[in-house]
Amino acid sequence: MRRDLRLVRVAWVFTFRGFMASEFFILTAVLQPVIFATIAFFLFRIGGDAAGPQTLLYAALGTGMMGVWSTTLFGAGGAIAWQRWEGTLELLVAMPRRYDLVLAGQTLGAATFGFYSVVATLAWGVLLFGMPLSASQPWLLLPALLVAIVALGAMGMLIGTTFVLYRHANALSNLLEYPVWIVTGLVVPLALLPAWIGPISWVLAPTWGMEAIRNSAIGSDPPWLAIGMCLLLSVVYWLLARVSLVYVLNKARRDATLTLA
Repeated sequence: MRRDLRLVRVAWVFTFRGFMASEFFILTAVLQPVIFATIAFFLFRIGGDAAGPQTLLYAALGTGMMGVWSTTLFGAGGAIAWQRWEGTLELLVAMPRRYDLVLAGQTLGAATFGFYSVVATLAWGVLLFGMPLSASQPWLLLPALLVAIVALGAMGMLIGTTFVLYRHANALSNLLEYPVWIVTGLVVPLALLPAWIGPISWVLAPTWGMEAIRNSAIGSDPPWLAIGMCLLLSVVYWLLARVSLVYVLNKARRDATLTLA
């Protein structure tokens, strides 16, 4: 187990450092959320104080989480695509160590890097819009952030397993980005959306990760339910990803389509 954890940690650090040198992921994790946050800030200001004094913080956290999801999604698919382009995917799949541990480290690294989005939108709101920066339950903010990272990383791993079979993984990433922003209530509250979206949002990690962070920052009740759901979904995503990865790798080996050359 110690060696498995070390493999996850090495893949995590390697992915994180690679993203720090990537102009695309810096744009996705820092600049894009700031643009969305600016738009949201102006929209909420036009609406007045009807949503309460913490409206700007609510918007900053939501737009920051949008960047986290985008980075996780593109990182999960992009990591496998890069391995295929560089000719290392076959080596990683064929190595004695489990490939799902490498994939887990990569998706966790993407999710961790994505939290630059939250930092960027909070700093932007404080410096430019005078947003109040205070947490109603600061002792729960760090656990909420940690479980959100783990849950998003596990969800990214589940999505990434399907990308092993497809050449155009980036197209699938683009398809999944905006719908998840909407159905998880990152900016628009779920109460304002159609009722049938509720059950869909319940099985998506960004919904509960966002609720845990927001309740820790501006809520009145401890977000124990949201934290517990993040942990539960992390386990479910991990198990489904393991089953899915075994299936897709066996299929890729059988059909000789792993490289999709």
